[in-house]
Amino acid sequence: MSAFYDIWIGDKPQAYKRSRNEDWQRVSGNIWYSMPGNKRFVSEVNDNEYKLTLIGQLYESVDSAELLDRCIKYIQQPASRYNEPAGHYIIFVSAVATGDTYVFTNRMGSYHAYWSADGTISTNYMALAKSKEKKFLNWEGITGFMAMGYFPDDSTYLKGISIFEPATCYHFNSSLELINKRRYWNWQYHPEDKGLNSYLHDLKDILQSSLAVATDNYRTAIPISGGLDSRLLAGELSSPDIHTYKILNAFSYGYTGNSTELKIAQKIAEARNIPIHLYQLPNYLFQQLDEIAESVELFQYVDGTRQASANDWLRQNADVVVGGHWGDVWMNDMNVNTEADLLPAFNKKIIKKGSQWLLDNICKQHINNNRDFLNDYFQSFISKHNNIGSADFLMKIYKTDQWSFRWTTASLRMYQSAAMPVLPFYDSRIVDLFCTIPSTTVSNRLLEIEYLKHYHIDLAKITWQEYDADLYNYKYFNNRNIAYRAAKKLQRLATGEKPIQRNWEIFYMNPEGRKNLEERLLNNNLLNELVPENKTKELLNDLYNNPSAANGYTVSMLLTFSIFLDKVFN
Repeated sequence: MSAFYDIWIGDKPQAYKRSRNEDWQRVSGNIWYSMPGNKRFVSEVNDNEYKLTLIGQLYESVDSAELLDRCIKYIQQPASRYNEPAGHYIIFVSAVATGDTYVFTNRMGSYHAYWSADGTISTNYMALAKSKEKKFLNWEGITGFMAMGYFPDDSTYLKGISIFEPATCYHFNSSLELINKRRYWNWQYHPEDKGLNSYLHDLKDILQSSLAVATDNYRTAIPISGGLDSRLLAGELSSPDIHTYKILNAFSYGYTGNSTELKIAQKIAEARNIPIHLYQLPNYLFQQLDEIAESVELFQYVDGTRQASANDWLRQNADVVVGGHWGDVWMNDMNVNTEADLLPAFNKKIIKKGSQWLLDNICKQHINNNRDFLNDYFQSFISKHNNIGSADFLMKIYKTDQWSFRWTTASLRMYQSAAMPVLPFYDSRIVDLFCTIPSTTVSNRLLEIEYLKHYHIDLAKITWQEYDADLYNYKYFNNRNIAYRAAKKLQRLATGEKPIQRNWEIFYMNPEGRKNLEERLLNNNLLNELVPENKTKELLNDLYNNPSAANGYTVSMLLTFSIFLDKVFN
């Protein structure tokens, strides 16, 4: 099974579809569906003037007719407020008389769809890209992708195809030419001093409401790690207040069979009597490349999708999978104190180590001053939010509207190839809440730690992997303590232990991995036209002689780009 519910608006689509979906079928006019065998996550409603199609899931109970009324009001009265519902979805509204199409994205832009200047709209990027007659690489977008690991703004690999941006209504005429687009919601930051307990109470109310609706009558799964976000959600799902799901299971993966992450996950699951599936991350990448590529649509480096290792299990055990993504961003500070710190933070924390090789060898001939281009892009984004009085929250806005929108939610589509992702921390009510909480309240994960200690004491007593201590003792002797680090280093030296820290180490650092990389990178004529083969050979030799986070990133991005060229241009 798949949870990809694809729509195509325009002339008859080509045969390209996701492998687990049915062929494209016309449903009305120029609207086509490609479904995974059912319409579980598609809602439709119409009156005499408009038809609404929602793909995805709401996290609050809103009648379809009421939702259509909200959309119509905003279409007819652009100055009015659009009251968007919480959820992981995208909405398409067609006007019967004129043939105009309106697209409403949700607050976080989590359900991706794209529009082509050729007059086509679809949730399937690869289908749009393959069907485009004249294909030209978008070097501004690709420069951002190589540098940051995600595309900037609404850009994609190809000129003339754009992604629908968050919190925006798009209006197309009957020929699917863009008439206008406007944001229906804009960022504000008005911190209030309501007290910690008030914020804890508000957060719990929203999470319980969101989870109860999103998991209602579904087989539900939750990945549990050694961190805080997944244990908080595991605590909420297993509390007596939320038992709307059919069944609840958990799963967890680690780089080794006895990894700390697996041990912590098992303790959390056992504390709440949640059945859990534990496994060591397998060497799956090259066997699953096609599935990974069609899921993340190559908007994330292909070896970053650890979710792919769980998909067979998910298909058998879950309809929805609850992810804690972006909880760590809301419930932490960005360590940015002044506006002068923003650009240095961008270059240090956002621009990836290992990206310079990609910029020099792939992008420079097209975007010569690529560092200036990237800095201008960041500064342009920041300048649009000069109403925000906090530099720290401004960086959080950037990461949410760009990194989350273009990278995190792309990786979530790996889950969606098996089950529908449920994203409680993407609920618009959560966004509204954290727009009122002072940075000092969330600094160093304070609010989240207090939440677990207040509502889930048993889970707070379990080790937090990041500090190797529970939430009552993590401030003392932990893995950020110099003495602790020294003791652990001596232990590793004595045992000869060299822990795996990144996915690519499993996939690449073996003879079979090197063979696969060389076949993919050295035998791709399209890539070789852009990057001299001897340069790629030097890069691979450097990876195997001196493996590092930097050259691992470089190779991962080059592999991803190579696959895109092969799939779209061949």
